[in-house]
Amino acid sequence: MNRTPMPASPLGSRQEGRARWGFAAAAALALSGIGSSGWAADPLGKFAVDDRQVSVAGISSGAFMANQLHIAHSAGIVGAGLIAGGLYGCAVDSVGSDGVEGLASLAAGRCMSAPGSLKPVEHYAEMVSDFAARGWIDPPGNLARSHVYLFTGKADSVVAPRTVELAAELYSALGVPPAEIERHDQDYNAGHSWVTAGFGSECAVNAAPFINKCGYDQSGDLLQRMYGQLQPPATGLQGRFVAFDQTEFVPGRAAIANGLLDTGHLYVPQACEAGAPQTCRLAVVLHGCLQSTEKLGAEFYKKIGVNEWADTNRIVVLYPQAHATELWELARHDALSAFNVNPAGCWNWWGYAYDRQFPTKQGVQVGALWSMVQRITGKGNN
Repeated sequence: MNRTPMPASPLGSRQEGRARWGFAAAAALALSGIGSSGWAADPLGKFAVDDRQVSVAGISSGAFMANQLHIAHSAGIVGAGLIAGGLYGCAVDSVGSDGVEGLASLAAGRCMSAPGSLKPVEHYAEMVSDFAARGWIDPPGNLARSHVYLFTGKADSVVAPRTVELAAELYSALGVPPAEIERHDQDYNAGHSWVTAGFGSECAVNAAPFINKCGYDQSGDLLQRMYGQLQPPATGLQGRFVAFDQTEFVPGRAAIANGLLDTGHLYVPQACEAGAPQTCRLAVVLHGCLQSTEKLGAEFYKKIGVNEWADTNRIVVLYPQAHATELWELARHDALSAFNVNPAGCWNWWGYAYDRQFPTKQGVQVGALWSMVQRITGKGNN
């Protein structure tokens, strides 16, 4: 990605500074989308899914969001896969009674390119404990039963390895047993990408579509960290893809203003259709910036190798879609509007769209994703 150099400190007043360089900082977060689908998809349905077998994984901004969803809803998620990102709260500047203030500058700076300014792991662990005490997230004690997969590529020039290392350290500090944390720290000469055995750009590339072929089946390793030994992947898919309406999961159906596309996607193996005799699992898989259907069409949700494993192992796969929100699409406009756009279609891990609860259960996107999970499982597990 093109990382615009950030000033050492905001120019002028604190608020003025955020507004003036909000666009540049958000753009520097690199990696997803464009606009709405233009047609109305069907409502998301319920499937034969065990609500105790829900996992989440993502790349880049999707990794940060996967981490947020996992920590916020740790009572209902068995594990998380974080590829090239995912340190909880690293873009949070301050905490108040009504939520948090995140900064795009912190996201693009210390969280991605200047890891020397990241705080010690104890700071992030204390933040998690504080949020739990406020009732904003589930008690972190739930994380002790989690399975965690983390990956950073040796050639990744977008997100510094230290961010992923700290994410692993945070999980350990929060009680995840060492045996349940699988960490690939520059094991492969991979650029900033979801890694596959044979599809995508060359392994060391740091460019769109951010799917790289490195001779490594990342999807298989990740899913087996979540669910244990699985059957070999399918050579031909037998299930079906479902497009569904995301707007009903956002307050006021304001998906676009909050960085969500109108339409999300689902992969449903034949064995997981409604009324199936055996229950299935659910894997939530989150694209990165510049990877939504606005930019890549179906490439991410059809080509990263997850569906082949899902098909033979009774795993429904949820592929929510983020939207590249522009200034005119925001629900409100003021001096800080430039700080609240999402030009690359990233998931919300720094507080755009005026969301002061973005890393908590009350966050618009975290809430929408969890409501999708609840719809699929048919369980109102908060």
